Amino acid sequence: MSKHIIHKNRNGCALHGALKTLNAVDGFAPVIHSSAGCSIQSAQSENLLNGSNGLHFRGWQESSATDVIEKQVVFGGTSRLREQIKNTVKVLAADLYVVVTGCAPEIVGDDVTAMVKEAREQGFPVITASTPGFKGNVYRGYEWTLKALIEYISPFHQPQSIEKGLVNILGVVPKQDLFWEGNLDELENTLSLIGLQANKLFGYHQNIDNWRKIPNAELNLVVSPWGLEAALLLEKKFGTPYLYYGYIPAGATDSTELLKQLGEKLNIEETVILEKAEQEADRLGYHLQKIAQTYLRYDLQKEIILVGETSNIVGLTRFLQNSFGQLVKAVIITDHPAEELRDSITESLNENSEYLTRVFYETDGREINRIIIDLKPEVILASELESPVSRKLNVPLLKISTPVHLKPFLQYSYAGYRGVIHLIQDFSEVVLNHSAKEKKREKKEDKILFPNDELKTIFTN
Repeated sequence: MSKHIIHKNRNGCALHGALKTLNAVDGFAPVIHSSAGCSIQSAQSENLLNGSNGLHFRGWQESSATDVIEKQVVFGGTSRLREQIKNTVKVLAADLYVVVTGCAPEIVGDDVTAMVKEAREQGFPVITASTPGFKGNVYRGYEWTLKALIEYISPFHQPQSIEKGLVNILGVVPKQDLFWEGNLDELENTLSLIGLQANKLFGYHQNIDNWRKIPNAELNLVVSPWGLEAALLLEKKFGTPYLYYGYIPAGATDSTELLKQLGEKLNIEETVILEKAEQEADRLGYHLQKIAQTYLRYDLQKEIILVGETSNIVGLTRFLQNSFGQLVKAVIITDHPAEELRDSITESLNENSEYLTRVFYETDGREINRIIIDLKPEVILASELESPVSRKLNVPLLKISTPVHLKPFLQYSYAGYRGVIHLIQDFSEVVLNHSAKEKKREKKEDKILFPNDELKTIFTN
């Protein structure tokens, strides 16, 4: 049994992860088989985590739910699910219907597989993914849904249909990662520099055709621990090799390293890669040079702490510490990656750095606050949940991870060669704004203590 209740859980449950995953693909329609509370909480959670005011809608996307009640929990809800699937197909047009399950039907043992099989025998494109919250968090829901979708597309695979240069991107959890769509676009841009085509799977104009192309890819690129199981399944089913990079690169060094590793896997000339990488690095260097005078004049080098998920936090830390001169006191990773991957993650965070960064793996909000207070950073890069501790320490907060309120993220990224330019701007802005507010406050206090310059001279001397 758990030692304590998780305080301020930012990761949601597996059902949330399934819904975020399915709602990020055109033509995929989730059918929620659970209680009404699960449907409402899923909708509310998604919007609170992505800058909405918490109204009960899910990105304006219609969804279907059985909303089982006590009767179905006691006597079983399979007949209710059968009815819901039929009604959903009648009123909601989709290329694929995916039954996702909450805790209650899983606990009582509803035979969801039988209902889905029955629907498919009637010609309905329906599959199921087991996603009860008691089995895992939002990231596990993403993993399980990915695997269910891969099993579905398997029959569409045509032998010898590999598309040269096609790369599937795995590991970006839609709508849980604040920058998910911007990051996918930035990865697409980075891969295109050396003639590769990214199959993003989620976001603008991504539909069932993109998913059916998955077996045709030359390579699967995994940019977080949460895409690894899907990559292993694809290797087993279709023989597709994968590159486990483990995080989304930020800045020139890591982006170039990614391109080199892709080049080795796909036999691309290193001279081609280096030529393109040098052009992009030169552009980034130009912008770093522009900020240099401000950096020195206003002392933008700070002791900082970052809080967030593996896919973003590793790349951002490496760039801020190795290329932007920040002193990273600690990194708090919140998505609970597998134990066997943690040593390599920790190693990546301290690679090529003379300043030792402490690494914590923590999901409990109270414990995260304690770590931050103990270490007393000068800047915090985290989520809305760290706002109170930033005010308590009176230090600036740059919001880089879920959840965030009052700031919509449409298409924004800190990744790649170009996304880090936004990071440099945003980091500098929060530091400078905080400094300006502090100076204004000090002047106001001085005016109260010393109404005129003569008094101030007497007391300060």
